[in-house]
Amino acid sequence: MIYLLRQTCPLILRSSIIRITTTSMYIHPQQKYISSIPQRPKTILDNLPKSIQPYIRLSRMDKPIGTWLLFLPGAWSIAFAGTTLHNIELIGLFAVGSILMRGAGCTINDLWDKDFDRRVERTKSRPIASGEISVRQAFIWATIQLSLSFLILIQLNIPSIILGVIALVPVAIYPLMKRFTYWPQLFLGVTFNWGALMGFTAATGIVFPSIILPLYFAGIAWTLHYDTMYAHQDKTDDLLVGVKSTALRLGAETKLWLRAFSIGMISHLITAGLSVDQTWPYYLGLVGVSYHLHKQIETVNLNKNTSCWNAFASNRLTGLMILASILAGNLLR
Repeated sequence: MIYLLRQTCPLILRSSIIRITTTSMYIHPQQKYISSIPQRPKTILDNLPKSIQPYIRLSRMDKPIGTWLLFLPGAWSIAFAGTTLHNIELIGLFAVGSILMRGAGCTINDLWDKDFDRRVERTKSRPIASGEISVRQAFIWATIQLSLSFLILIQLNIPSIILGVIALVPVAIYPLMKRFTYWPQLFLGVTFNWGALMGFTAATGIVFPSIILPLYFAGIAWTLHYDTMYAHQDKTDDLLVGVKSTALRLGAETKLWLRAFSIGMISHLITAGLSVDQTWPYYLGLVGVSYHLHKQIETVNLNKNTSCWNAFASNRLTGLMILASILAGNLLR
C-alpha cells in the first residue's frame, strides 16, 4: 500500500531536484549527485482525459513499481498455500486490491505532506501541493479508493477481512513516521507487506502464524533493503525539509546493513519454506535470489541517484524470482 508508499509516497519516489551543500557526516562535500530519475516513457495512461490526469498522478498509477512491491508479498503468501485455480483467482483479487490500496496510501501520504511538498522543488508540482486537486477532492478520492478496496476485501474469508481492516492503521500512520524516527523504512515494511499475512489466510481460511509471520518478517527485511537504497538519493532533500530516513541514520555503514537486511530476508524465507514443506526447487531459487541481492549491494553507488534508482527498481525482479521459486517448489509438493 509498491514506489509504494513513498515513491509511492515520499518514501518511494523522490527525484532530487533541489541540491544544497551539506556538512552532514553522511555526505561528503565533494560528492556529486545526479539530480533526476530518467524520464518515464509514455504509456496508455497519458492518453486519458486531462481532467483525470491529476488523480492518476496522485495515486502514482503512472509509476507501477510501487504496486509491484506491494502486491508481491501477498502473491508469495497465496502461492505458499498451493497452485490451484482458487488461489490464482485470489492472486488476481490481490493485484486489483494492491492498485487501489497503493493509490489510497499515496493520496493519504500527500494529504499529510502537502505543506512539506510545497517547500521542495521536486514535489511542489504534486497535485495537492500545486492546487490541481483540493484537500476536499483528495479526501473524496481516497474514500473512493478505500471503498473499492473494501469491495475487494469482502470477497475474502472472515479472518482475512479482519486482517485487512486492521491494515488501515499502519496505512494511516506511516506517513507521519519520517517526522519522528530515522526508521520510517521499517514502518513502510510493516505497512507494505501486510499482504503476506493475508494471502495464506485468504487461501486457507485459517491463520497460521508459523507460516505467515516468517514470510511477513522476510518482507519487512526486503523493504528495509530496497527502500534504504532508494532513500540515499534523497539525502539532501531530507535534510532540507527536516525529515528522517535510514539513509541518514546508517550513512557510510549502509552497505553493511543492507547485507544484514538481505540475510534476514533469506533466513525468514527459508523458515517459511520449512513450515510448508517446500521442496528443493524453492531453496535453489533462493540461492539465485541471494546472488541477485548481493549484486545489488555490490554494484549500487549510494552517492549516485541513477544507480540508487536502478537498484531499487530491480527489486521487482527480486520479488518475481521469489514467486517463481515458490511455484517451482510447489510442483514437487
